[in-house]
Amino acid sequence: DDRLKWNARYTEAGAPGVPSPHPLALRWRGRMTGGAMLDAACGLGRGIAAAGHLFHTVHGVDVSDVAITQARQLWRQLWPEGRVEWTVGDVTAMPWEPDSLGLVCAFGFTDLPFFRRMRDCIRPGGMLLYEGFSKRQLAVKKDLDPAWTTGFEDWEALLPGWQVLERSETPDPPYRIRY
Repeated sequence: DDRLKWNARYTEAGAPGVPSPHPLALRWRGRMTGGAMLDAACGLGRGIAAAGHLFHTVHGVDVSDVAITQARQLWRQLWPEGRVEWTVGDVTAMPWEPDSLGLVCAFGFTDLPFFRRMRDCIRPGGMLLYEGFSKRQLAVKKDLDPAWTTGFEDWEALLPGWQVLERSETPDPPYRIRY
């Protein structure tokens, strides 16, 4: 069960500090248009750390209740109560309104059917930021679920007609794709 796995990981990590902003979100925040933001499978909120201040509504969703509890405590010290809507749950099962999000970020989370659905939820001028395992990582980590990997061809098929601001793959393991 994913919840138990991630709860164990966050419990073992001990008392966290405020997460460092994700570099992909930092790099592109000058082009963000505000509105509502979704940090999918947010953990402690690396996407929120980079760009949350640019959005009037910020959703942090994760299956790990341990991560969400820790994130609430960390962010309460930095932002007023209610600034981030923290939710324990499966982000892929939640209803998101069409044209309602200015930013969807997913760092370390891959679910292509979810991203396909998010295309309609991102408002015009909004963006999707992604970093996750490349298919090349399967050669390095034999027990990695192939569903947790993508290639450039997946993103090109998923986002036809979208303006791509960045398309890269790390040169060394762990192999990750940024889109």
